[in-house]
Amino acid sequence: MKNSVSRRTPWLISVGAAALAAALLRRWQLASAFEPDTGLATPGAQASVVLVCLLVMAGAWLILLAMGRSGGPDPTRRWDMVFVTRGDPVFPTLTVGAAVLAALSVPVLFVVGVDQFQLYQMAREVGAQPPSNNGMLTLATAAGALLAALGLLQMGRDGLRPGRRGRGGFSAALPGVAGCVWLMESFRAHAANPVQWDYAPQLIAIVVGMGFYMDFAGMSAGAPRPRRLLWMAGMTVILSAPPLATVLAELSARLATGGSLLSAETGDALLLLSQLLAAAGVLWRLPPYLERSARPSPEEASIEEETTDE
Repeated sequence: MKNSVSRRTPWLISVGAAALAAALLRRWQLASAFEPDTGLATPGAQASVVLVCLLVMAGAWLILLAMGRSGGPDPTRRWDMVFVTRGDPVFPTLTVGAAVLAALSVPVLFVVGVDQFQLYQMAREVGAQPPSNNGMLTLATAAGALLAALGLLQMGRDGLRPGRRGRGGFSAALPGVAGCVWLMESFRAHAANPVQWDYAPQLIAIVVGMGFYMDFAGMSAGAPRPRRLLWMAGMTVILSAPPLATVLAELSARLATGGSLLSAETGDALLLLSQLLAAAGVLWRLPPYLERSARPSPEEASIEEETTDE
């Protein structure tokens, strides 16, 4: 138990501190790095430079953290069984929490998409210039969020029922595939915005989250890359923090003016929190398994035997 905690500690502290710093720097950037009249980004703003430096240094530090220890991952280990073990409820709890957040985004995005579609149809009926968004991508994002929730729920179920491995690779791939639609919708919503700092952090977070889920799926599909998965999980948490700070600031401003919570920003916040929790679960579960000996523990051996018998 002590070894497990000691191996997790550097990852949890490093990623947690970097994510918190990135969120605070993003808030500083929102307050100081944009022209008050035009909303354009100020070239060379101190907050922007410091934020970029922090993200680059965090990525480099996580590479060193993943590759710095002697030895490599055990090539004989059943990597598809790493997330299906007894006695550790943290990973399945975080994964189920991620599934719940993704599921909560579905009705929000559905309502937003239906409203957008109705506005588009009304404009066409009266002969006015229709808006550029007909709501279809938002509805597709809601459908993708539902698939992501189902995949995350299956992953959490597998972790809660040791010895009964499910379709881990397929389940973990669902949130990654859903991220493709979310990425298209996020880009469409900001395609005409000349200020890249307004939307680039969220696009980058979505892309890295997609890569994280694909590597997660590879653990159960015969292509395990545990060190890269750890790096992707850490960067998913860190890179999700700045856009999360942005959408929370936008939601606060919206509520202050009497706006509704049923908005695209709420959907983005829920999906960002979902991938953040899923990545945090991997950061909790995976580090203790990187440098164990080839001989599994009695609990792992019993789970492998049960799964093999099935």
